[in-house]
Amino acid sequence: MYPGDEGVNFVSSNAYSLVQSHFEESWITKGIIYDGESVGFAMYGLDKENDRYELCRLMVDYRYLGKGIGKKVIPLIISEMVDCFNCQKIFLSTGSENKKAITLYESFNFF
Repeated sequence: MYPGDEGVNFVSSNAYSLVQSHFEESWITKGIIYDGESVGFAMYGLDKENDRYELCRLMVDYRYLGKGIGKKVIPLIISEMVDCFNCQKIFLSTGSENKKAITLYESFNFF
């Protein structure tokens, strides 16, 4: 899986995220499957440093962008975070130049 030449500037590598989740056990990692193919990666959980729940990684392979995968995955992640952590707020961030992600996140009332 690869976020594409543009996307690589916006998200940490999946390998780094997996290592981070191994050492910081408050993070949950998930693969994203679409039509039987591994197409993405997500990581979420408790950011202990800031004492808040975050969706800190969401990556879809560049070959699958534009298929609505993010729109399908985000509600599943939110639901799982509420079920697992009983959290009332979920934080995320992205670079200001990542316009597609901002539009997607705003559609779920992240701002």
